[in-house]
Amino acid sequence: MLEILKESLQDILLDKRVSLVMLYHKDGEILWSRGRAVFGTSIAEGRGFPAGLIQKNMAVKKSVSDTDRLIYFHEENVSESAQKLLIKHILIYPVNDYFLYIDSGCTLSFSKSEIEKIKLLADLLQKTISQIKHQNRIFGEPSGSGEAMNQVKELILKFSIEEDCVLLCGETGVGKSYVAELIHRYSGLKGNFIVCDTTTVNQELLESELFGHKRGAFTGAVADKKGLIDTADCGTLFFDEISEVSLSFQAKLLRFIETKNYRVVGDPQEKKADVRIIAATNSNLAQMVSAKLFREDLFFRLNILSIKIPPLRERKNDIQRLVIEKSHYLKGKIPGKHFWEALADYRWPGNIRELFTVIKRAGILCGSPITGDDIKKLL
Repeated sequence: MLEILKESLQDILLDKRVSLVMLYHKDGEILWSRGRAVFGTSIAEGRGFPAGLIQKNMAVKKSVSDTDRLIYFHEENVSESAQKLLIKHILIYPVNDYFLYIDSGCTLSFSKSEIEKIKLLADLLQKTISQIKHQNRIFGEPSGSGEAMNQVKELILKFSIEEDCVLLCGETGVGKSYVAELIHRYSGLKGNFIVCDTTTVNQELLESELFGHKRGAFTGAVADKKGLIDTADCGTLFFDEISEVSLSFQAKLLRFIETKNYRVVGDPQEKKADVRIIAATNSNLAQMVSAKLFREDLFFRLNILSIKIPPLRERKNDIQRLVIEKSHYLKGKIPGKHFWEALADYRWPGNIRELFTVIKRAGILCGSPITGDDIKKLL
């Protein structure tokens, strides 16, 4: 839905009466813009828009609520900074914790029908964001309620609106692949969510796996093969454990990220694909860069947007909710004496994946009620 709404907002730019469409958070962070060039990532430090006017408006409306209405500035009351940008009309519409900003340099004001269309798109955007923010399904179906997990959820929403690469960091089993799938799902991209598990792909064949190959390109290439990038066109390609990619292929991946161009192995003609890259790692890529084991330029390109997913041992308050939301794994058996204490005392090196494995085994192997001693025997 977000992708469809962004396309609709871009469509209004085709009418030269609209110069800039921008979405920013109430804390001033710029999430997305189209039209006139915008520089910077925040209202306070950015250029290309009337920052003073926007900040003044944000100061007045510190609390964005459903009762807020469209804010309209026209030629007689736009700020001096807006006049320098040749802006004559400005529309600002509150969208939950965000603001949708639209301006025009046309001498004519926005027509009633144009304002209604913009308000309709803003209302749809507001509903979409509300659905995402209030959906308590994360890491499969479970959710977390602590500060760290709330920050993860907020970043998932923000990054769904963005279009740059995303780097997901965290230990094995914390749910990186599901976060990647959530970002893709919420973004509304038309294409597929495709996974490349670099730990299971022979590095010598990784180029063929991603870019595809032509028949006869190498020994064993008995037929044309479609690559994962082609399959993910207009969608998302998720690299599970990006640190496993060889240095030689990292250069080719970087070129694709920057140009969207690639070559099928054995084909001299270049192809283009519009694919968003999300990468995950349980390694410290910065240390790998220092050790010359990972390209610095690729790291910087991937690390534009990053999410650190906390391990389960740092959010043990979520264990009970996680188990309850997966209670069908217990096959109708109920928790007994010291059941929750046994789960809370364990460090869970395998994180959520290990927790669910233990719960499944308990449902199969243990009687009812399942005690803390039963759980300890399974750990």
